[in-house]
Amino acid sequence: MKAQTYPSNAPRSASICYLAAKTRHKTRMSQKAIVSFDFAIKYLLKSKKDYQIVEGFISALLQAFGYPNVKIKSLLESESNKEQSELKQSIADLVVEDAEANKYIVEIDRAYTSTFIYKACFNASRLIVDSLEANEDYSTIQKVFHINLLYFVPSSMKAPLYHGETLFKGLEATTPVEIDISKLGSKKFGARQILPEYFVISVPLFNDEIQREIDEWLYVLKHSAVREDFHSPYMKQVSDRLSVLKLTAGELATYRRERKEALKERDYLTAAEEKGREEGIQEGIEKGREKTAKNMLSRGYAPEEIQALTGLSLPQIAQLAQDATHN
Repeated sequence: MKAQTYPSNAPRSASICYLAAKTRHKTRMSQKAIVSFDFAIKYLLKSKKDYQIVEGFISALLQAFGYPNVKIKSLLESESNKEQSELKQSIADLVVEDAEANKYIVEIDRAYTSTFIYKACFNASRLIVDSLEANEDYSTIQKVFHINLLYFVPSSMKAPLYHGETLFKGLEATTPVEIDISKLGSKKFGARQILPEYFVISVPLFNDEIQREIDEWLYVLKHSAVREDFHSPYMKQVSDRLSVLKLTAGELATYRRERKEALKERDYLTAAEEKGREEGIQEGIEKGREKTAKNMLSRGYAPEEIQALTGLSLPQIAQLAQDATHN
């Protein structure tokens, strides 16, 4: 598909005027409702004629960080992908290829809590192992791009899109060094072409400003809608193919069922994390009281005084005193 020119490529003043105009007219701008894009990815991968839309999303993301466009070559369905545990399943695992015949594994996943990074590490490692042939020839390892769609805002994130990769630095160096590798005497290539990379998208953080093609995809992820002023050559296909109104009764039932399951998973994980946070806070408070009581005991305060200050019971204070004597 022919690439489009975005207004952000214009002089800075023109770009600012463009964005201002976008903001002023956003409420009046027509947009078309579509199914949730994370559901749509699975839906689209059922038919090869729909691969192009998913390729468009992956390529726009990779292009934002200097990689070329890719095409989907196959879907991965390993034994670990068939596990029943929902916490280990991803939205999609794909093999893609660029114009120079470099093949990569792309995993797309979603998350609702801050534990997502553990799952990302687990799944990337699993995909590397699964990509090996039976003879365990490590030189056949394929690079993994892990794309995580976050439907919450991590406390440390200020922008919607982050990229992570492994860098090598000398002990005294401030800049990374590229480690070259050769495969059985053939041409050399960098370690960057093997080690996994991670793309983290916090969907709620996207501010609805369109400056690059990837921004249109972020808008689709956030709003489940396509605006009529979008430039990406894929957006007409997205609008037509994923229109809620064009789903069959069976497809609509499947969509609603999977959305319900996704929301149940979100609520379960969020509740579990919140409970863990509250328990952790309470545990921290309790440890703080015990530390204060120990300090007061070492300074000769009476148990009753310690009880009044810390709220600990007299038996608890007696136990702390006994532990201190034994230590």
